[in-house]
This record gives sequence, structure tokens and C-alpha cells, in this order.
Amino acid sequence: MMENLLKNSIKTLIPYTPKEITNVIRLDANENNYGSRLLNQKLTKALMEVNINQYPDTDCTQLRGMLAKGLMVSEEELLIGCGSDQLIVMLLNAFIDKGDKIVTSSPTFSMYKISNQIAGGETIEVPLSQDFEFDYYAFIKAIKKENPKLVFITNPNNPTGGVIPREQIIKIIEHSNAIVVVDEAYHEFYKESVMDLTSYYPNLVVLRTLSKAYGLAGARIGYSVASKELTGLIKRVKPPYNVSSLDQAAARVCLDNKPLFDGIIEEIILQRERLTKELSKLEAVKVYKSFGNFLLVRYGKATELYNYLLEKGIVIRYFGGGGALENCLRISIGTAEENTILLGVLGDYFGIENKGASLKQAVNCVI
Repeated sequence: MMENLLKNSIKTLIPYTPKEITNVIRLDANENNYGSRLLNQKLTKALMEVNINQYPDTDCTQLRGMLAKGLMVSEEELLIGCGSDQLIVMLLNAFIDKGDKIVTSSPTFSMYKISNQIAGGETIEVPLSQDFEFDYYAFIKAIKKENPKLVFITNPNNPTGGVIPREQIIKIIEHSNAIVVVDEAYHEFYKESVMDLTSYYPNLVVLRTLSKAYGLAGARIGYSVASKELTGLIKRVKPPYNVSSLDQAAARVCLDNKPLFDGIIEEIILQRERLTKELSKLEAVKVYKSFGNFLLVRYGKATELYNYLLEKGIVIRYFGGGGALENCLRISIGTAEENTILLGVLGDYFGIENKGASLKQAVNCVI
């Protein structure tokens, strides 16, 4: 009976439901497994100084100031969200009426479509190529045909790891009447950005997060950079006190100690290349080039491999059967030790003996 009261757009919604699995090596959520342990004492001190009985600073004034200085933008061009997810919802709440359209790629970050369906909008998905490469001409064609209000681009893309050249993003911005949202959640592992273009294009929004490179997935901090005018429009739908005082304090400590993460980021990139090299030696496994902190692989017995790794205490992301991601698995880049364990377990699964530069030998080669 209660279900009949649901919004029509929600009746067919398949929610995003993260799996809660404990006592395993977590390589499924694109987290930074090096984490922020280096900052534990500083984090504890900062959190102890929070007046938890008081509402948080609704504008995240100190945090915005720190980010603005580091990014060389004005504070009026910045918004802080409870993770990038909330900023995506804010964009949809500000600009999408029932039936309005957004255009994005497929496969890509699922929350664009899920959040848009909740908002009552229609999502136009432009398929990537068979090898998960961005189809620029099909994307432009869809924008011109559908006349969307919002365009979402993830660069690097999740879950494929591929990227879109800067010149193609510029052409998309210039050929669109929509607001173009470039989600750079994995920017630190790719280095390229279009954030510098927000001063030139009033319809451009760039999203970033502290969850991936900076190990703050448990403190929900995302931010957007756009022109002052566009930021002001988005801010109209920002909930008051949307980022807790605890999360703001954790983010400030993180930014105060940002240089500590530079080496960790470079290590994750090295580990990404290590796993790419070793997994590519398996003839049965297709490894896609990635610029994120994860790898997408395709294997004909993906379900079997996923379950085998889980039995051995390693969890990766399995996308299920059907669609473009059929038999695909996404492996987050763990620490050197975790990756060594992963390679050893994979060596056992594929029955690789000591011959040449095998996965078995790789377990003794920690970068």
C-alpha cells in the first residue's frame, strides 16, 4: 500500500547499495588504502577542539579559504558538499524539472543517473566504444539532438579509467547550451584538469573530492568550482549546515598536510602500472588502460574469480552480468603489500608456476 504513494520516478529505481564486508583486503571502493594514518594524532587534536554542541559553519569559511588559496580561485567560486554526491544532487535540484534531460556516457559513475531519476529527469546515455573509449562525435550529436540542461563527464572515467582529451571537453562546452559538469574525482592520479577554464566558460562546473587521493572517504568532503554567477545559482539549493564540523576539521588537517600525500599519490600510480603490467601477462584477462586509482579488467569467469578472491579475503568490485560491463571487475589499487597478496592469490587461481616474469614471481617484487 505504501509503495503506491511513492513518486513514479522512484518506483522503478534501483538504488546504489554499497556492500559492507569486513575483515578483508578492500579493493572495491577506490579508496586510498594508505589512508590518513600519518595524520591520526593531528586529526584527534583537531576533532577534540570542535564545539560539537554548536551547528557547523554553514559556509565552510575556513575550508573554502584554504581550498581557494591552493586552487588559485576566489572563495565565491567554491562550494563545499557532503561528498561530491551532494553537489551532484544540488546541481540536479537547481536545474532539473520533471522531464528535463541530462546527457552522460555509459558506463560511468552511476549516481548521475540514479540522482537524476530521483529528481524526475531523463538520462540520455551515450555508449563508450567496445574498448571503453569516449565517442566524441556521438556525444556531441546527442547533445545537439536532446538539448539537455546538464551534461556530466567523468575524467578520468569511473569505472573504466579512460580519459577525454582537453580539446574535446572544450568543444563540448562550446557546442552546448547546457551546464557542463566535469567530475575530476580522480584528478590527482591523472594530473590533467580543466579547472582553469571555469573563468572563461560560465557554463562549466568542475567537481573534486578529498575521498580518493587524500584518504578522507569517511569524512564526506567534495567541492565544486565554477563562475561566481553559476556558483551563486547552485548555492540557492544548498542545505544549511550541510557539512559537519567534524568533517570540516578533518578536511582542514588534510589540506594543512597536503605535501604528505604527494609521495603516496605517486606510489599509487606506480602500483597501478605494476598491476597493469602483471595482469596483462594473463592471456585470459583483458586489462583496460586506467588513469585513476583502479583498473578495470574483463575475464570470462568473472563471477568465479570474484568469489575465489572473496574466499581468500580480498574483495573487488563485480558489476554483474549483462550490459557493457559483462564479466568486468574493477580492482582498486591497494598498498604495495596488498597488491603483492592479490598477485599471489591470482597466481594460485590461474595455476601459474615459476616461469619467466610470472605473477608468482611478482609476489616477491614489491615496489
